[in-house]
Amino acid sequence: MPIDNTPELKIRRSANAKSHSVRILGVLLFAMLQSQSAGAWGRVGHDLIARSSAHILAEEELSDSSPMAKFLKSRAYDLGYYSNVPDLVWKKPSTYEVEWTNHFMDLEIFEREFEKLDKASRGEPLAMDRLAFDAKFPKIEQKAGRAFWRIRELEERLKATTGLLKQKDVIKEERHRLQGEWLVTAGVIAHYIGDLAQPLHVTENYDGQLTEQSGIHAHFEDQLVDEAWPGLTSQVQSEAARQWKKVGGEIRGISTLELLKKLSNESLKEVPELLRRDKKNERQNSKKALEQHRSMIIRRMAAGSVYLAELWRRYIQWTPNEEKFYVFFGEPAYISPPTKKP
Repeated sequence: MPIDNTPELKIRRSANAKSHSVRILGVLLFAMLQSQSAGAWGRVGHDLIARSSAHILAEEELSDSSPMAKFLKSRAYDLGYYSNVPDLVWKKPSTYEVEWTNHFMDLEIFEREFEKLDKASRGEPLAMDRLAFDAKFPKIEQKAGRAFWRIRELEERLKATTGLLKQKDVIKEERHRLQGEWLVTAGVIAHYIGDLAQPLHVTENYDGQLTEQSGIHAHFEDQLVDEAWPGLTSQVQSEAARQWKKVGGEIRGISTLELLKKLSNESLKEVPELLRRDKKNERQNSKKALEQHRSMIIRRMAAGSVYLAELWRRYIQWTPNEEKFYVFFGEPAYISPPTKKP
């Protein structure tokens, strides 16, 4: 997701720039300034959400002697690293135009369009596959976001890899390769789930531009998270464990789409309060602003961890082989979403 005063923020609504050459120039400029940009929760937050989910599953769902519990704990770093890949690796110029819309869902835009349909016959448009949905709802442009589809598409990949890992006759070298693939896929899914846990990733007022609060996006998800870092790990992990005990049973087994809708709607409900607190405080004083937003930051990060843990939980019924398992991908190859054939 974009941050204030970066080309990424300017590109997020690239449809406003009518010239294709302007969009390409923006992408190249983004690449040169990539170190200044961040996604929802920034590097710190995405990493923390993924690691917290690994520990939730290891400690709440599995016994201490379980090989998978040990695997999740020992590979929490890998999962945290891969959770940042969609921002730090996959938003390169060659894939940016395909990738950037997968990080958010402007829910109000979808709802306005769905309200035009006859309720008796509309069914569940969000359950359609990506290409069918795009064909049926051309007015809901890519710039409204496609995170729901990105997560479910990657989940299918995770499901397939899990199926192969469940097989008993896979040789060690191939099992190690599959374990590495599982970690990459699970890790990048963590990024998009984390995005949906951030209130400004599920609203068309994504940077406060509709309420004269421009710049709030970077301030909330990046600057304040960095300010909160001392102690943030223990606070998020503690809140995630509390939420897991409270809602883990409620969300267990529901469809992935319902899981994503529930998480996103919870985030959307936080938007008015986030905007209210921002108007009440001066951003220049980060420490003071943090005290107004800290509880929400912790609560939403923890929610991302809980919903991610529920999705991962469905794909941990296999036994890892950690004998000299050294597979790690520094720059995982881009996993492209389905695209319309020319």
